[in-house]
Amino acid sequence: MCDDRLCSDCQEYCEQCDERYCPYCYERHACANTQDPCYRDPYEGRPVREPFTFGLEIEVDGNHDTDMLRNHRLIAGWCPDGSLHHDGSLEYQSEPMTMSQLTEIRRLVERIATDTDNTLSGGHMHISRTGRQTPARWYWALEALDETQCEALNMRHMTDTRWCELIHGDYCGKDTAINDTHRHTIEFRTFGPWRHDTAGRLDAAVHYMHAMWRFFQKFPVPKLKTRDIRAMSRVAATQAINDASATTAGRRRI
Repeated sequence: MCDDRLCSDCQEYCEQCDERYCPYCYERHACANTQDPCYRDPYEGRPVREPFTFGLEIEVDGNHDTDMLRNHRLIAGWCPDGSLHHDGSLEYQSEPMTMSQLTEIRRLVERIATDTDNTLSGGHMHISRTGRQTPARWYWALEALDETQCEALNMRHMTDTRWCELIHGDYCGKDTAINDTHRHTIEFRTFGPWRHDTAGRLDAAVHYMHAMWRFFQKFPVPKLKTRDIRAMSRVAATQAINDASATTAGRRRI
């Protein structure tokens, strides 16, 4: 087990190897590496490109249709996750996707149903890294959003969850809204779980991230003022939410 000091209620007991573990060290305890399949980083070995790509970590808590997800062409791998405690829980990692694949991944998310409702589960999003995609810029973008916009984008950094705190200058680890520790991507842990009841927010969330990514790409560091980032973020969120709502309404009429 890791050296973090946790109470017994925060620890899990593994019946396979008789070891205790916590959400931070699941992959390091004795039998974690026996899970099938071994996780592979979808970005490993791919050249760094400037065009926008996004990837999802889809945590599904409880029993669900594993074959549907494992066999889907946009799913790169899956593994257990220490924050998911119910039988049958898994985290799925998508391939890096372009905007042209948004409809396909949304249709998959629409089919995800589970027998539990764990608020600890999440749907982290990774976006392609460039020199102009800095965590500080993204901090001010997320900080500018209000509660209504966050709800519509399936973001939860304004709630009291400790898994995605938005703190200026804190961009490292598994309890931050913006995790800057990955080699090829920036990870946004603010997103809630992606499943049938939140699938309607996925289009807005990805379009918002895409709009802000393109905005940041236009300006070298540090040629952006905080007030301009905040203003653009609010506009981009409003536009993405309105466009997604109109599209959803159109699909319902067909």
